[in-house]
Amino acid sequence: MNNSLDILFFFGLLTFFQLWGGAAIGAGLRARRGLPVFWGALIGLGPCYFGLERALRFGSWTGLGWQLAWLAGSALAVAFSLPRLRAWFLRAGVASLMIGAFVMAGGAVLGALFFSRGSETLSLLVGGAGFLFGAMWFGSGLQKLRGN
Repeated sequence: MNNSLDILFFFGLLTFFQLWGGAAIGAGLRARRGLPVFWGALIGLGPCYFGLERALRFGSWTGLGWQLAWLAGSALAVAFSLPRLRAWFLRAGVASLMIGAFVMAGGAVLGALFFSRGSETLSLLVGGAGFLFGAMWFGSGLQKLRGN
């Protein structure tokens, strides 16, 4: 992926994650709640791997700078000047979404761990069950947000 247009498109798509992650970090820091901060770090900082890899492999720091700028800008905007968006991230339904996302990520990591150890069956059972449980928790958050 050395074409400038491809790189621009790719990092443009990842900006969505930095915006949401930064917004959650800003809301969590302002409200002094840990869950939105950790979720924001998972969602917003996770994709920064691609910018860091480009920086270390090709010496191009532009992608990582782009990602960190949007993450920090979003966090500052929500923490200091967007109270309605901050309130949305602090709702009970969004907390269920965040917990579900963590459980799904945990299930995926457990599945990958068992798979790397050579146990494909255990990987599917444990990882799949953890991911499914997290998806149900995530869905309950969606249901709370819909008001049903």
